[in-house]
Amino acid sequence: MKMIKYTKALKLISQNVIRSKKLEIIKTENSNNRILGKDYYSKINIPKTNLSAMDGAVILKKEKKLILKVIGESKAGDKKARNFKKGECFLVYTGAPVFGDDKHVIPKENFEIKKNYLIINSLSKEYFIRKKSSDLTKNKKYLFCNEVMNIRSIVLAKSMKLNYLKVLKRPKVFVICTGDELINEKNKSSLIVSTNNIFIKHFVELFGGEIVDIQFSKDNKVEFIEKYKSLKNFDLLITSGGISKGKYDIVKESLKKSGLKILFERVAIKPGKPTTFGKLGKNKFFLGLPGNPVSCFMSLINFLPVYINSYYGKKVVNFKFVKFLSKSFIEKNKNLTLFQRVIIRNKKFEIIKNQDSSLINILKISNGILIRPPYSKSINPNEKINILVF
Repeated sequence: MKMIKYTKALKLISQNVIRSKKLEIIKTENSNNRILGKDYYSKINIPKTNLSAMDGAVILKKEKKLILKVIGESKAGDKKARNFKKGECFLVYTGAPVFGDDKHVIPKENFEIKKNYLIINSLSKEYFIRKKSSDLTKNKKYLFCNEVMNIRSIVLAKSMKLNYLKVLKRPKVFVICTGDELINEKNKSSLIVSTNNIFIKHFVELFGGEIVDIQFSKDNKVEFIEKYKSLKNFDLLITSGGISKGKYDIVKESLKKSGLKILFERVAIKPGKPTTFGKLGKNKFFLGLPGNPVSCFMSLINFLPVYINSYYGKKVVNFKFVKFLSKSFIEKNKNLTLFQRVIIRNKKFEIIKNQDSSLINILKISNGILIRPPYSKSINPNEKINILVF
């Protein structure tokens, strides 16, 4: 299979991954960043009745007297408001119920009280009353199918008396990290500490997926297939390492025997050229990531969001690009899409000279990525360029 363009690889993912219809019911307070699976209507009016918008006194709108008898008071939490006649008034506090639509509230700074009588010093044109159902109206739709929940919509849902919500299930992600050289909890005598599992877990959960298991396998086909067959309930298999063309790159050949249909396996990008994507069955997919940590990182942030957005049927993962000035001249690009780590200081960026895909410290000290399409023009000093900001 020949090497394909970066944009073509992204398109192949979005064309093959269809929107999930799998739903589950969860507690409303646990629904942050979840996607609603149905419309929701308010079960109640909010406010349930007219309420005072401030501390003060409630009088009749048609009241002409400036000295009124105080016959009681009303506070937030009272279930009912009492009515009264001309020449009378009630003291009220913010949130207190107000009877009928023929009243208005005078702020407390506009009157004084002497011997149980209210003496009005000035009247306002505002009524200072929160009308019944001015916030939410019973049986009106406020939460919409396919909407992404956030902390504000969670509070709205709870106000609507919704204790449970139907949401799209998160994609279940199974991870297998390969390599005889990896040190992990079960293999502590190897040469290199496994870090790609950390990247993968972080980005899967950040982007809205669910890690169901993380396994480690040596570069052995039998062991790898045993690990793969140990878990059947998943939507996406992510592997790191073992996808190039060397003697011990066993992942793709092993999965092909289990029905893998490869959609692409070589992408014209740097780093991350061996990144592979394919189908493992109906609505089950495979994302093979390079073993080098920087390549793994770059491929994760470039390809995993396309899968996640396609799975949910909407763009839930968005990246922030900010324009910065180039500190120096940058030569025009060749035939690959480049993901170059940069350092941003004082509104200017510079490309880190050593872009080797195994250098974790270089990834750590960088704070952005310059994405350069194939054959893009040279960049001049002080030219404004979009940078993907970490």
